[in-house]
Amino acid sequence: MLEELLHLLCPNVCIVCRKGLVPGEKYCCSSCMEEFDSFSTPSASDAMLRHTIASRFGGTFNFEKGWCRYLFHKESSLQQALHAMKYEGLFNLANSFGRQLGAWMLEGCNSPDIDCIVPVPLHSLKKIERSYNQSEKIAEGIAAVLHKPLRRDLLKRVRNTRSQTGLSAAARKKNVDGAFQALPAPTVRHLLLVDDVVTTGATMAAAAAALRSGGAERISIAAVALAAKE
Repeated sequence: MLEELLHLLCPNVCIVCRKGLVPGEKYCCSSCMEEFDSFSTPSASDAMLRHTIASRFGGTFNFEKGWCRYLFHKESSLQQALHAMKYEGLFNLANSFGRQLGAWMLEGCNSPDIDCIVPVPLHSLKKIERSYNQSEKIAEGIAAVLHKPLRRDLLKRVRNTRSQTGLSAAARKKNVDGAFQALPAPTVRHLLLVDDVVTTGATMAAAAAALRSGGAERISIAAVALAAKE
């Protein structure tokens, strides 16, 4: 009764359609979430990531495994939700997406063989502007589900790059080249690198290159969504 009263006085609304949420729903209503283009299985996600990234980087996929929960389409319900997560201060939504992704990863294997989880960092100036790093919040959600340590200290963004939005694959690669620096991590054998959306894989590739220079032997990647080829 208390929950119903609070909902009546301070109704929660779906961040996509703006309709009221019913008990059990958070941030997005069930109808809008059903419109998200989901991967059928974790293995299907891994195969699509391999194809997408390899096709843009000379036929190579230098990651151990890859997980994305959804396919990202322009002008979709998912785009609206991710925009709200990234630019409207809904960091709890990022954590929720991370928990969903972590639970889905567990469907494919009992416990992913990783030592720690590393979010793709924002430059310090951009983090001040946004007040939080959405990739870090997603990583926190994954870490809570997988019971793996979150390592924010292993990777730093040393160059304040422009937004990747609207850039070609070649321009994206150039934009993030040398943008990251890793601390030495001699005890880390296999880490999970986390971002919000994978488009061409340029950001993940640049971050992974820095982490390998710091001693990471194996790197897997995870993101909420993989951009579909429109």
